[in-house]
Amino acid sequence: MAMANEATNQHLPLPALRAPRGVTWGLRCASMLALALLGTLAQPRTARAVETTDVLDSFDDDDPFDMALRVRFQNESRTATIGRETRCLVGDAIGNGLCSSSGNIYAREMKYQRSKNTMFVDARFGVYKDLEFYMTFPFVTSDKWQHDFVDGVDRTNSTIYSAKDSEVLFKAPYNSKERSGFGDMIFGLKWSPYNYYRDATHPTWVFGFDLKVPTGQAMKVDNTGVGEGFYELSLYSTISRRALTIFEPFFNLHGNFRFGSDSGLFKNHGSTQGRDVDPGNQIGSQFGLTVVPWEDVKQEKRIEVEGGFGMDYIFRGREYTEIWEALASAENPCQAATGCVNTLHTRSDPGADGKLTQTDGITTVEPYGRFAGWAAVHYQPIKYFQISAKVGWMRETAHFLTFADPGVDLDKKNGVEVKNSNNTNEFSPVYLPSVDSIGQRIRLLDASNTLLMISISGKY
Repeated sequence: MAMANEATNQHLPLPALRAPRGVTWGLRCASMLALALLGTLAQPRTARAVETTDVLDSFDDDDPFDMALRVRFQNESRTATIGRETRCLVGDAIGNGLCSSSGNIYAREMKYQRSKNTMFVDARFGVYKDLEFYMTFPFVTSDKWQHDFVDGVDRTNSTIYSAKDSEVLFKAPYNSKERSGFGDMIFGLKWSPYNYYRDATHPTWVFGFDLKVPTGQAMKVDNTGVGEGFYELSLYSTISRRALTIFEPFFNLHGNFRFGSDSGLFKNHGSTQGRDVDPGNQIGSQFGLTVVPWEDVKQEKRIEVEGGFGMDYIFRGREYTEIWEALASAENPCQAATGCVNTLHTRSDPGADGKLTQTDGITTVEPYGRFAGWAAVHYQPIKYFQISAKVGWMRETAHFLTFADPGVDLDKKNGVEVKNSNNTNEFSPVYLPSVDSIGQRIRLLDASNTLLMISISGKY
């Protein structure tokens, strides 16, 4: 820095006029401060990257191998309000309100709560310089949800659990099975082609991908599995840069691509199913700031305080929704014996036994957005040990939980028909008329999640 200043001064003419003494002193102080800040920005460091862009490595001269084992304990709580699209005339009583005008409205029907507790074991290995391989082993200790009527709604005015047997969709209150077991594992690689802590002229830039594999038993109405029954490929890129010694802002882009597995409920049932086969893909971004208020570089001790915000867009796809198990439950009061066929695919072809097919609860979901924020503290009292705590909050935009197309017009005549010109049923085998028809669709009116997590890490 001094050599650069001297070279610059050789090409500057001497000032012809002198500034007042006070101004000169102020300019000198400002110049010294600016030089100090620039020196701080460019100062190489030997400490590790902050948590968001930390990549384990191997084959360094002074550090031939890195590995880490982390155990995370996480509680996720979800609350939501479920409504139903319904036709309403002025003055009609629908749910817990009156119609102010005629048209389709979303009647508030049910409140939903879910609590899920999971222990994750993360194994991380440095396989080369700034290249890391990692695995995550999830153990779900409990997963349970329930829904009940909102205030002012009961069987006399509900459109979901109606007093008329033929109009019932599912019962309320509804308590799910308590699920537990081994979940879906994740395998991944991440690589840092640029690392500020090796070369302070570059930011730290991490590229990575991981694959979630359906190792857990897929959730079905007749079991207590916790797996999701699909593969998920995640691609991401995160960049961060240390500034003013203690600040490290970061930015992330990511995309998740999902594909159903043979073990799950996301299957292609033929040409009339159309686009509604796999769960919706997802794209998003995150940005935030890590502050390092205390750090001992030589002893590799530190405290990190991290905060961030994220946005995601989830494309149309088939999902486990808030109503899936209640729809498919064998205890559902909607039974054909009572004249209720709301959980049967009444427009598509019968099953192999000649009977109408019962829904498995999976429905097609409208595209929606998700906004999330989090704060975390990471404390590393010694080189080989770290403890962390994290809190998070997430909110989703309102969207339809039942949004399937009727089918595919194979002969391009008269729209979708039970029997087309070739005597073929064009209705989709996943189209459920009682909830996918316009005017009867189920809608998530609001939903939010809170997350609490603590973790313990051992590093070598």
